[in-house]
Amino acid sequence: MSKTAAPNPGADLRDQLLTWDEAFAAGPAVVGGKGWNLARLARYGFTVPPGGVVPASVYAELFRTPDVAALALPLAAVTPDDVTSDDVQARLAALRDLVIRTGLPPAARAAVGRFLDGTGLDESAVAVRSSAVAEDGADTAFAGIHESYLGVVGLDAVCAAVSRCFASLWIPRAVAYRRRAGVADDATPCAVVICEMVGDPRDGPAAAGVAFSCDPVTGERQMVAIELAAGTGEAVVQGAVAPQQYAVRWSVLDIAVTRLDDTGQAAVLNEREIEALAGLVVRVHWSLGDGDTPQDVEWAWDGRTFWMLQSRPVTRLPRWTFPGVPAKVPTWSDGNIRDSLPRPLTMATWSMLDANAQAVVYASAQLVEYPLPRGMQVMRRFGGRPYFDLDSLQWSLYDSLGISPADANLTLGGYQPEIPVPDRGALRGRAGLARVRRRFRLVNRLRGFRRDAPGQIDALIARARESRAVDLSNLSADALRARFRELQSLGATYQPVLQLAATYCAVWARVLEWILQLTRRGAARSLVSRLLAASGDVASAEHGFRIRELAESAAADAAAAAALRDPDRLAWKALPADAPFRIAMEDYLDRFGHRAVFEMELASTRWAEDPGYVLEQVRFQVDNAPTRDHRSRAADVRRQAEAELAALPAVLRPVARRVLARARLGAALRENAKSGSAAAIALIRRFCLEVGRRMQAAGQIADAHDVFHLSLFEVEPWLTGAWDGTGAGALVADRAASLAAQEELELPGVIEEPPGAAPRPHSALAAEPVADGDEWPGVAAAAGAAEGVACVLRTPHDGGRMRRNDVLVAPSTDPGWTPLFLRASAVVTETGGYLSHGAVVAREFGLPAVVNVRDAMRLIADGDRLRVDGNAGAVIRIERASGR
Repeated sequence: MSKTAAPNPGADLRDQLLTWDEAFAAGPAVVGGKGWNLARLARYGFTVPPGGVVPASVYAELFRTPDVAALALPLAAVTPDDVTSDDVQARLAALRDLVIRTGLPPAARAAVGRFLDGTGLDESAVAVRSSAVAEDGADTAFAGIHESYLGVVGLDAVCAAVSRCFASLWIPRAVAYRRRAGVADDATPCAVVICEMVGDPRDGPAAAGVAFSCDPVTGERQMVAIELAAGTGEAVVQGAVAPQQYAVRWSVLDIAVTRLDDTGQAAVLNEREIEALAGLVVRVHWSLGDGDTPQDVEWAWDGRTFWMLQSRPVTRLPRWTFPGVPAKVPTWSDGNIRDSLPRPLTMATWSMLDANAQAVVYASAQLVEYPLPRGMQVMRRFGGRPYFDLDSLQWSLYDSLGISPADANLTLGGYQPEIPVPDRGALRGRAGLARVRRRFRLVNRLRGFRRDAPGQIDALIARARESRAVDLSNLSADALRARFRELQSLGATYQPVLQLAATYCAVWARVLEWILQLTRRGAARSLVSRLLAASGDVASAEHGFRIRELAESAAADAAAAAALRDPDRLAWKALPADAPFRIAMEDYLDRFGHRAVFEMELASTRWAEDPGYVLEQVRFQVDNAPTRDHRSRAADVRRQAEAELAALPAVLRPVARRVLARARLGAALRENAKSGSAAAIALIRRFCLEVGRRMQAAGQIADAHDVFHLSLFEVEPWLTGAWDGTGAGALVADRAASLAAQEELELPGVIEEPPGAAPRPHSALAAEPVADGDEWPGVAAAAGAAEGVACVLRTPHDGGRMRRNDVLVAPSTDPGWTPLFLRASAVVTETGGYLSHGAVVAREFGLPAVVNVRDAMRLIADGDRLRVDGNAGAVIRIERASGR
């Protein structure tokens, strides 16, 4: 029986044969795409045959020998069309023959011999497979181009097979492929994988084939496409047999297996085995593709175990979206998603977001029964940050409801381009009539949403509150998984609420603006902004207001003030049970303990777990009492606006007031829905931490919080026993290192992704940055004007240096920033829309706000004195900071 060679992390990577561990450390430039991906699969706990890799340096050494170089170098001038000529074919054949006759250098042959002896494979059948450096990449697959040899036995035969793999880089189809792909001959030296054959030595495995973590023909996601046959998979890969075909579609709550072929053969694998294979492929998709890049997997089944034989990115995948989307080049935007998720995501958060993205983003389209292609790539990441498919979203809003791309962008914020839409009116003709009907359907169904949503939100927050007292450590693995499934079901019901709340708010705010434009024209939007001040019951503002009330309670009690300054963040709990501050603090955490800074990130600590951030804000308020209450200031703004509303023609006033009431309710619903989402995140976070504690106890990860570097598609198989946790520590280490590197990246807000080319800033927005002047336009988000010194913050964790009446300048804001609004005289954000979090909360606080100020984080420096005009939507620098 073969045995796996012991890892040797300290090995010299110039060795002539590398173990899987050494191959991973060496990287694809040394062991090729196939060798490196196999090494990654082994590293991350997949079952990979015992094996190793002859590095590409052996090939390079061989091709530096005078005789071989003399034949190879002149072939660099051969074009794809030349390959079919008799002369070129003869020269290629001569080169291949020379490579095979020359054989491996002595040191490499000796290394192969030691490897075969050391792994017990000296008399076993092995596979010898090419692994060129440019092979199995994101853009150049070389699938089926180079040669592989199966069932090879003995040192002589293995070395000969390695030489034939080297020679296969010079068969006509390989040369033609390189020329068409623009890959130079010396840019893709060939490594070679040697690994044990799976299954019976004579008959091979019971079954084998290929599987894709997408539909490779249409581009549909959230499915696994499987082709298989009895025996080895070569016949399937080469198209020599009619394979059995399956589509395994999965969602948050269910999995559906469909057999697609019409061969009439009895199933080689039963449904349970197909589901198990699909689960492994989904794990590969997350382990090697990070949930962004679908994988093409070769596998074999020996009757007991699925063995992974290869994985590579699926190349040239079609775009799966709405049929009418006019854009040929996909455009990705971080729009208003940057409010909630401004930083690179942990893998747990990304896997949760990716699984639910379509239900959330297209909730409005689904509500009006607009047909949605299932399994779209709604979001993807660049530099670890989430971006959504802007073209598809704009098209769905236009085609379903007649909302123009310009109006969609106003809500989204950011600096999006607009897709082209037909010149004829969106509400004309047969298609326009269908859009009008959907508009009425939307308004009608939003009435039911308005009735039901508050109860859904409250129930989810109550569930999060109650869960803090539940001890998950006593649950069995099955019971914990059942709890996770219950949370997923709860989330699936809640998923559309956040988007529909935003839609409800946007619809009525827009209708109100249309009404006011009948008489106010250019001033309509400013009046809407002021009318929406002090809407009331806005959760994201309320937890800020309550901090001021906590400060007043602490200031009136010397013992509470002392506890507040104690380094122990829980010192306040030692106050008497009837102490007003303790009662108020307990009530605060009871109501808002599910919230956090960067609260949509699963790894973010909730305030109920550690109230340090809240206490810091309370201390500031004790030391820097405001001269005026924010609630009363916002109420004054609202009263003045309502006086202007009274000046409308009598026929418009009652309609405007009814619409205003709905718009105010919408603003509250939007922010309260975020509170509900934060509650859902808190619930899933507790589940993940319990799994993390169990994995830590089993020695598979170093710390329970490391679990957030695992996707939920890796966590659940661990709970079910489908994965024993092998490789979890390596996954955590690699992803943590990647996340740290991503934190340092600066990325554009809109990215285009031309086929076959690297992603780049969108061409329509790639103009020169905003000039460094002294006045910059933005979206007038909250009315009023104020002056103050700029405090430029990238994260609320840096808010300790913000002083009373500073102008808060931020990339974007989420509810974790709200306590800092208490210190601000005005708010400026680099991105955001009229209905973004910063805009809604600034109006609740009566603070002037201008959002979507392009390049604000670059143009404005700490200490600059600014005037923020929330009526005109402008930020003016009055004076530069000293020293600039």
